[in-house]
Amino acid sequence: MQNVTLNLEQKLYVIAFDAGYSCFGFDNARDHTNQIAERLGQPELAFAPGDHGTLDGYRKHEQAVQAWARSDLSRRTYFDPGTSPELAGVLEGCRKSNRKVRLVLGDANTGEAWLDEYDVVGTIGRSVGSLKVPLLVEAGESGGGAILTACVLAVIEWDSGRWLFRHAAYKHPDLDIRATADAARPWVVSRSQQAVARFQDIGKAGAYVAFMRGETIEPRVFR
Repeated sequence: MQNVTLNLEQKLYVIAFDAGYSCFGFDNARDHTNQIAERLGQPELAFAPGDHGTLDGYRKHEQAVQAWARSDLSRRTYFDPGTSPELAGVLEGCRKSNRKVRLVLGDANTGEAWLDEYDVVGTIGRSVGSLKVPLLVEAGESGGGAILTACVLAVIEWDSGRWLFRHAAYKHPDLDIRATADAARPWVVSRSQQAVARFQDIGKAGAYVAFMRGETIEPRVFR
């Protein structure tokens, strides 16, 4: 096993590499391990009582990933635990058709969007390795970051503006624009009376609000 230690306060596995460290949450290790065990039909791979937050739990996760890599399922795209079959199908369809899309990410429990403007517009790719996860690939790039598929609230086709997927809990962000005394950026966009962005002119503020509510507006318009 890699050099792994426990951060009990933050509930993380801390994995040491020559170039530094990475972290992996206790809950993620359990949920991915149990999902793999279920998909492979090998219940012995799943977490046992007492494995959560232990080095034995991390070993269980490594064993599950290795078992997945040896199976025929390793050829398929791997989605995070909690990803709906509907969303998985939409993302796979977009990947195969190379369609440009907009992702709306947020809290799947509350339906509140995170208001991300970066790494949310592009095509769907797929990683290599044991777990071939979906990636968001921006124009002009050959690769991209892994998509937190359990946190996708909506998928919007870029060219048509058509909503391909909308989470049942999704809520359009309630945003308002108001003027302030800030001479440099007098227009502020707020949600629940909390400022989330500031702009030099009201046109950029309006474009930002439209984008955050699902319109396919190039982010460069308001940046």
